[in-house]
Amino acid sequence: MKAGNNIARLALAGGLVATLAFGGAALPGAFAADGTATQGDITINANTHVSSDTTTLLGYQLFKADVADQTVGATTSKAVSNIVWGSTQAQTAVEDAIKAIEPAYAGTSAQDAADWLSTHASGSGSATVVDANDAFGKIAAAMRTAGAAATTVTPGTKATLDEGYWLFVTDTDTTSDLIDKVGTAPIYAVVGGSAVTVDQKSSLPTVNKYIKNDATGSGWTKAADSQIGQNIDYKLTGTVATALASYDTYYYSFSDVLDSGLTADAGSVKVMVQNPATGGTAQSETQVRANDYTAALDSATNTLTVTVNDLKSVKDADGNAITVTPNSVVNVYYTAQLNEHAKAAGRSNDNTVTLTYSNNPGTKSHGDTTPATVRDYTYQLMLMKVDSSDNSKGLQNAKFTIQATGADEGAGIKYVQSDGTLGDAAYEFTSAADGSIAVSGLDAGEYTVVETQAPDGYNTVPSFTFQIYPVYKETTGDIDTIRVQTSNANVSTINVYDGVVDLVVKDKAGMTLPLTGENGIALLWIVGGVMVAAGAVYLVRSRKKDKAQQ
Repeated sequence: MKAGNNIARLALAGGLVATLAFGGAALPGAFAADGTATQGDITINANTHVSSDTTTLLGYQLFKADVADQTVGATTSKAVSNIVWGSTQAQTAVEDAIKAIEPAYAGTSAQDAADWLSTHASGSGSATVVDANDAFGKIAAAMRTAGAAATTVTPGTKATLDEGYWLFVTDTDTTSDLIDKVGTAPIYAVVGGSAVTVDQKSSLPTVNKYIKNDATGSGWTKAADSQIGQNIDYKLTGTVATALASYDTYYYSFSDVLDSGLTADAGSVKVMVQNPATGGTAQSETQVRANDYTAALDSATNTLTVTVNDLKSVKDADGNAITVTPNSVVNVYYTAQLNEHAKAAGRSNDNTVTLTYSNNPGTKSHGDTTPATVRDYTYQLMLMKVDSSDNSKGLQNAKFTIQATGADEGAGIKYVQSDGTLGDAAYEFTSAADGSIAVSGLDAGEYTVVETQAPDGYNTVPSFTFQIYPVYKETTGDIDTIRVQTSNANVSTINVYDGVVDLVVKDKAGMTLPLTGENGIALLWIVGGVMVAAGAVYLVRSRKKDKAQQ
């Protein structure tokens, strides 16, 4: 190598820092004495952000060159000389990219192009991500479609290649339409001399989903409970790839599939970009203007889709650009109503969201995340009124009102209606011939039951309250336990299972007793009592099967 050669760094993604020694005439180089190309080894590590990296890389030789290890002080680098073009396609891609940045560029050789790239490198090493808009990003995009010969490289496996300056990109066939697959930012590396090891520069976006429990003091969780007819708040959260800069545009779309018991309101959608606040741990959110995304509900599949065609170009309501970085989080807020088709009795009404995102720089390839699910529950009351002297005898025509005096949403004066919704007017439930009253669609919380009319020959039961206290598993949102508590020791819960609350109200029939000194006159003494009998368990269970979904 000639003395006085210019030595400069060239931007490399993936952890390799190289020093290129440029200078002298562009002579055919990188060949052994027998005319074969001198080779070197490179290993591009598998992507550690995915559980199994099944992608492959395509390698394009931009420059052929002689490469030798060089040590200056404590720094070891690679000296490159005798630079020639790796292919005609590489020459076209590199020179076009340079002229797009510097239209007056007048270089005529591979050496000139290498010098220009060296002096215009924005950085090097594992922290550097090639920008789609600089020369290196443009070269990578052009080489994908230039028709140049490519060498396939398997992550984690050593590849032996001709000496020179190489570009590596992820093969689209190994990322397109796949779950949890992502391509690396373009990797530029000098091959030759001692073996080289490079890390891929990419991370896997993730998605999560939360539901707002309406209990006082509750926040965003993985499970909640609601009343039929209630509007429920949902939050979708997605992260962004570390290789964001390498994408010219960044597609980002949430697909949220709802159970039939939930009706999403596409008009309620708000898209927010959340960035770490400067100098603190607090987070700030900026709302994306409506023009930059679409929100649509497919009624056939009950799927809400929220799509941002280019996350890198979103603006706020005033038209100001919103900063989006690899540290950004995208939050989508919307409401859905728990409708008349909702699953009751402890069966969850689920939402499952998937994030589809650009997953390979320089391509239109999209991938999907692993889905995330939240669950919403509603409960059923089965009230049985029976005669104490005959456990199998249900009492017909007892009338009750049920008031949500302490349900999660703080309804207060609201009354439970026949369909489980809440209304301002009291609705009277009437016990059937078997003595049963069944109502589905109850939220967790406290309810007050008032008997407004007793069956003939029986007393009215003093009003009482009952409370439903569910506990959910934090990670899955499944029901862990359900506890029911009543305000009256004589009102008992027969059983609580599968989200059904069984209450049994048992009365004694009236009787006649003589009054001392009052010949021929009797007082009808109605003895009212609310108690539990073991025989009522059988009666409740025998009625429940037919009424559980009423």
